[in-house]
Amino acid sequence: MKKLLIVVALLASSLTPAHAQPTQTIAVIDSGVNTALFTNIVTEVCILEYSNCANGKPFMEGKGAADTGVRTNAALNHATGMISIINKVNPSVNIIPIRIIGITDKGNPYIYSNNAVKLALDWVVANHAKYNITVVSVSQGKVFAGCRVPDGTANAVATLKANNVAVIGATGNTSNRKEMDSIACLPDVISVGATDNPDKGTSGIAYDPTAKPYIARYSNGNAQTSFYLNARMYVLQSNGTQKFTVGTSNSTASLAGLWTLNRKSSVAETQATLNSLATTASNELLTGKYLKLP
Repeated sequence: MKKLLIVVALLASSLTPAHAQPTQTIAVIDSGVNTALFTNIVTEVCILEYSNCANGKPFMEGKGAADTGVRTNAALNHATGMISIINKVNPSVNIIPIRIIGITDKGNPYIYSNNAVKLALDWVVANHAKYNITVVSVSQGKVFAGCRVPDGTANAVATLKANNVAVIGATGNTSNRKEMDSIACLPDVISVGATDNPDKGTSGIAYDPTAKPYIARYSNGNAQTSFYLNARMYVLQSNGTQKFTVGTSNSTASLAGLWTLNRKSSVAETQATLNSLATTASNELLTGKYLKLP
């Protein structure tokens, strides 16, 4: 009987691939999203400063928390576009949208601050193991002199990094050659700028992966910027249509997906792997590491 049990146990173990891993999850800190368009959302979070979530409170977790349905405002379509980009790069990931932007009665976005980003990061710190969150994508923020962020933000990012959760942030789109958007400017955040290939305009000219990568003139960036990626994309809108957009947000969502495809045992090791795959992008004022999407 003992020999039979051993044989059964060995057979059972042989049926489970040694490399099998739980599905990675990307947390997207952004505006609301039309959740009906996606099948890989595993939960939703709402953290608002100046209005209330669907439950009438400033915080909500669970179904409906980040869902805003169809919206016409560009800012309120933003997260839908970002998730569509991530899914193009890696359709096998799970998504958790974390909504930090409220909606007025007229359907416009409320103001928000990096305090909401910090609270969203705190939620990820508390829940990354539960949902196997391996990447946080942040394409919201603006430049604050000296990389000013709310107290505790840097510690939250460092805690996530220590747990092999990469925080990836957009550098911003204001042509700043000295500073980047908060929170991308923090040393532990993987900062992402934008390239134009080959067109420098905002018309819907397709991205050319064979063209020499040119850092977009609108892209913030400096010597600290981690990577530059293509920013010219057609992205999904909350009404189900596609719209041509440019910006460092697109590059950030792309890297979030690419990170999961190359993830190693630590943030530093993954970044080193991507560094080894990078070539060079430049413009008249900037030079940096360029990653071509698959």
